[in-house]
Amino acid sequence: MNRRYRFGNAGYRLAGGLLSIWDRTQIYLYGPGGGTRLTAQNGLPSVPKSMPEMMLVTTGGSLPAAGLALTRARVEPDHPIVSVIVSTRNHAGSVGRTVDAVMRQDVDVELEMIVVDNASTDDTAAVMAEAVERAHRPLTYVRLASDRGPAGGRNVGLDLAKGEFIAFTDSDCIPNAGWLRAALVPFSSPEIGVVQGQTKGEGVSQPFFSHYIETLRMDGSFSTSNVIYRRKAIGSIRFDPACVYWEDVDLGWRVLAQGWSAHFAGDALIEHVAIPLTPVQWMLWQRRLANYPAKAGRYPGFRRFLFLRVWVDPLHFWFDVALVGMVIAPWKPISLLLAIPYAVIFAMKRGLRGKFPPAKLVAHITWDFVGFGSLVAGSIRYRSLVL
Repeated sequence: MNRRYRFGNAGYRLAGGLLSIWDRTQIYLYGPGGGTRLTAQNGLPSVPKSMPEMMLVTTGGSLPAAGLALTRARVEPDHPIVSVIVSTRNHAGSVGRTVDAVMRQDVDVELEMIVVDNASTDDTAAVMAEAVERAHRPLTYVRLASDRGPAGGRNVGLDLAKGEFIAFTDSDCIPNAGWLRAALVPFSSPEIGVVQGQTKGEGVSQPFFSHYIETLRMDGSFSTSNVIYRRKAIGSIRFDPACVYWEDVDLGWRVLAQGWSAHFAGDALIEHVAIPLTPVQWMLWQRRLANYPAKAGRYPGFRRFLFLRVWVDPLHFWFDVALVGMVIAPWKPISLLLAIPYAVIFAMKRGLRGKFPPAKLVAHITWDFVGFGSLVAGSIRYRSLVL
């Protein structure tokens, strides 16, 4: 249960039974039984083991007259139109850029930003302390004592958010300055409950062994790298932590099940920072395709975003056709011609320019085999065919 207390002219939120006000050297915890003071270590809060679920809440703004405050503590925004929520863990190298990009939004309406830290073990807390210090818009940093996963972190942000619209992005994403302005336009239609924005890789090219999200059209994923909801549409719905790696898909489709409509805003642009991976990590990333059958099984409408309602995309279809051709080739060699469409689309979509083309060819084909095996395993597990 959340309660709100007021000290002097400053308002603070009580979360999980404890209110924390953190200045540069101390943490002050206020609960129903009174106050407790804890000394911070190296200028950062330390969480006592006896309070594993304690949340440390810090809010950006101007310093109030009262002395007990976090670096830039302030009265909470009276009536924010947009709440931007980011759940992060161990992204100290990029979360500061994400915060700065949100602070630079060229939107006239009042907005607040909430960053929920899932018990990062890197320098995220220090980066966020600096971000709060320089923030010129309301910024709340919540550090969780334990990792609740992306779904749990976003749910904490939802419980704290006060905006009429709830925007999600990730701590490895850089929103364009006009992101929110473009994303809010479709909401002029009262039936729109969710808007998916465009996400692409940062820069002209990305490292070969890397991961980044690309959403160039409405694809039914409702990826939290770039999605905005009407608060009324979400209501009491929350992310399901059991939907590992597809909690965003699940939330979006549950909102649509309430009768709301979705819209794609191509001008609401976010760039996704490429995350370097080892070759093995890159190969195994395809195992996440195993949840596609679960999505299609739980939400039949998701199939309209699949190629011929079965395949993830056309390349997957032609890979399977090529695979069939290779299987029957010992008996009918002419069936090898079935691999030609896959080879053509492969070359058009991926290309092999640059260093070590043969190695790239082997890597991509192996990647497709891992994806195929993952989809078959997921189809069997969830009794819903997606290839």
